[in-house]
Amino acid sequence: MNPGGSVGRRVYIETLGCPKNEADSSRLGRRLQAAGIQLASDPEEAEQILVNTCGFVEDAREESIGALLELTETYPDRRVLAMGCLVQRYREELRQGLPEVAGWYGLTEWDLLVADLAGEGPSTAEPPGSSAHSTPTAGGAHAFIKISDGCDHRCSFCAIPGIKGPYRALPLSQVLEQAEAALDGGARELVLVGQDTAVWQAGAWTLPGLIRRLSADPRTAWIRMMYLQPEHVDDALLELFARESKVCRYLDIPFEHASGRILRSMRRGGDGEQYLELLARARTLMPDGAVRSTFIVGYPGETDEDFAALLDFVGEAAFDYAGVFGYSPEEGTRAAELPGRVPDGLIRERLNRLSRALNDRAEAKARETVGWTGDLLVDQGPERPDPSAGGDGEPQPAVGRTYRQAPDIDGVTYLESSSAQTGPIALGAGSVVRVRISEAVGLDLVAELLEAPGGKSPELGRAEVAK
Repeated sequence: MNPGGSVGRRVYIETLGCPKNEADSSRLGRRLQAAGIQLASDPEEAEQILVNTCGFVEDAREESIGALLELTETYPDRRVLAMGCLVQRYREELRQGLPEVAGWYGLTEWDLLVADLAGEGPSTAEPPGSSAHSTPTAGGAHAFIKISDGCDHRCSFCAIPGIKGPYRALPLSQVLEQAEAALDGGARELVLVGQDTAVWQAGAWTLPGLIRRLSADPRTAWIRMMYLQPEHVDDALLELFARESKVCRYLDIPFEHASGRILRSMRRGGDGEQYLELLARARTLMPDGAVRSTFIVGYPGETDEDFAALLDFVGEAAFDYAGVFGYSPEEGTRAAELPGRVPDGLIRERLNRLSRALNDRAEAKARETVGWTGDLLVDQGPERPDPSAGGDGEPQPAVGRTYRQAPDIDGVTYLESSSAQTGPIALGAGSVVRVRISEAVGLDLVAELLEAPGGKSPELGRAEVAK
């Protein structure tokens, strides 16, 4: 694969974990291209394979290790390298256990990684976090924009501060550079990510100013904010969501639990009653808004009463979307040393019960949107069968999302032409069209096209329910 033993200059990047990892992969990809390295879209086309790992919880570590094993076995003639959180946390153990992996690079070793992939000497490029790394990862019509890294919270169950260090806001120039690259690449939705996006401040620039700057570009249709820690979701932030027309009325708030006793042990504030008051204020300002959350069951010391309080809370909270995880003891965290470990079988039972409750409520919320009229961002245009390839099936509809659906996690909306619509309609990724929701299928939706591209500009949160 590499004649003469030279290092091949085509690299495939496999990204695991959260959107923040996806943003890092894209930033690194831009640096590799600047170094003359081609990015391959498939490992079959590459001489080198780079895995951006996740080391947050046990399941993520197992996925990362499994991916490395599979890639080294499937492509024994390629160089496979690893980077990211898992390497930062377990480099020596990984090096000893996986000798077939050609290189291991932590979170601050991008210079060495670029030099290795390029087959050159030490790099003089700037370190991660500099403007040279500021490019987003785009997924058709959306792009993840990283606005911060690290975390100052010391939640007892979380290993992120130990892996990534304290909270660091990216400067305004770097955020704007990412946004410009994303919009140049065709993105219409900018998804802001970080461990706590609500507290972003860079010098004199605060979050409202950042939102205004991003909104000023006419190519920006939607701005979505992910990872809002509940203690920082105050009235000022809610008013920002309600006021700014391009900000998706979508709150992603990881509550984690509802029992005050468990939350205090987690080193988090609040309780179910306070969280319900927060949601009530949010829905007063944004009655058409959507709320996503995440929860942990089986935390050490969690009793039947604590779990019952959590079930009652999610029943009242009526989340549009939510995820739940079984507690995983993480090395170096306070919770891993706590007594009162919940048996694995009981964790699975509680996980299944809460998952069913959350999914049932989410499906009911999806059904409530039938009849809603508003804007849809197209992620993928319609696909027609290729007769030359023997295609004779039905055309595949366009796929998009309403502002209530975050990319990759909340389901999608399938778009059908209305009965009054005649002739072909150009619906490429990034088109914003007017639709009416006609059906809910689980968490996915079906919509009827009301207005093709070229109609009035999208204005989020101003949609009306058809009477």
